[in-house]
Amino acid sequence: MKRIIELKHVGPRDHVRLLLEDLLDRLESKLTRFSADATSAHIVFEEHRGHKLFGAVLTCHIPGHILAAHEELRDPGEAIRKVFADVERQLQKHKATLNHQPLRKPPKALAPRDTAEDDEE
Repeated sequence: MKRIIELKHVGPRDHVRLLLEDLLDRLESKLTRFSADATSAHIVFEEHRGHKLFGAVLTCHIPGHILAAHEELRDPGEAIRKVFADVERQLQKHKATLNHQPLRKPPKALAPRDTAEDDEE
């Protein structure tokens, strides 16, 4: 997979680059179905100094589809993780479509029973 990492207006932050590399490795492991030459990931991470915001944009090209996500938050690590989680969710949905399978959604949490009704009975 071809990787492009852009850091804009970000000082020397090795932990940001390490987090990006780790998450790109995890994403690449989920792209084994596709040819390595046919996939690419482009991540842009920037700091908006005036507003103390961190922006992350991830675009992943796979054959026949483009997965993209963006996020702006005050916490740099959380912004990066949310972007990768969104792209991984889109990838899971695309794989299910390719396999002609419905996307399984996690079960809804059951609402707690009203204890007042139990006391009346």
